[in-house]
Amino acid sequence: LDIRIDKNVIQKSHFYILAANLIVPLTLYSLLNLFNHQLAQAAFITALAPTAIAAPVVISILKRKVEYVAFSLLLTNIVIALLVPFLLTNFAGNSSSINIWSIFYPVLIVFSIPLLLGQALKYLLPVVHSFLTRFKDDSFYLLMGAIYLGTSNASNYLRTEMNQSFDIVFFIGAASFLICFLNFKFGRFLGGKDFSIEGGQSLGQKNNAFTIWIALTFISPLAVVGPVFYVLFQNLFISWELYQHNKMKS
Repeated sequence: LDIRIDKNVIQKSHFYILAANLIVPLTLYSLLNLFNHQLAQAAFITALAPTAIAAPVVISILKRKVEYVAFSLLLTNIVIALLVPFLLTNFAGNSSSINIWSIFYPVLIVFSIPLLLGQALKYLLPVVHSFLTRFKDDSFYLLMGAIYLGTSNASNYLRTEMNQSFDIVFFIGAASFLICFLNFKFGRFLGGKDFSIEGGQSLGQKNNAFTIWIALTFISPLAVVGPVFYVLFQNLFISWELYQHNKMKS
């Protein structure tokens, strides 16, 4: 609701983050595929996830620039959704034909409708928009609920759905942890001194629901383990960020 659409929001670092979002999964796949194809697929799809829909919410709570993360959300989700069919066919071992629109359309709907509704309220019903923006910080409680549900679903999947050997699951989990840690750190570096937190959130907080769907539909159930682990590690890091923020406030 409180996002300002302006060309001045666009920074060079947005495109560095997009490049990292594409180069990292391709590099991981190329290296890990030399040792284990299943591990390579899981690492690839985990690292490929674009910026999470909820990332602007976290940045709003942290009192940073929401517009920066919102543009990263648009840029990475659009580009990656368009490239996924090509990437899966040529790099992730999927030989079947994948329709671009079948992937792009759900992504477009999920993030475009809330954005358009917010902007419509801003210009057509400014009184309603002003009233609703007073409650924007209450999104913290919705975020906590989303983190709880996401973590619960992820841990439940790992407990009940996995019938793979412990070794491969362990290595996928370790790879997911390293990807998560490095994404937040590298994202902060790419964001620079002005947008370090925003950059970390843009690259580190990922749209795992998207990659879980891609993995289940086009790769394999085992590949899903990577994004599922990432949900756990990502939510732990976000919880730590919010704890540190509240600690500084008090």
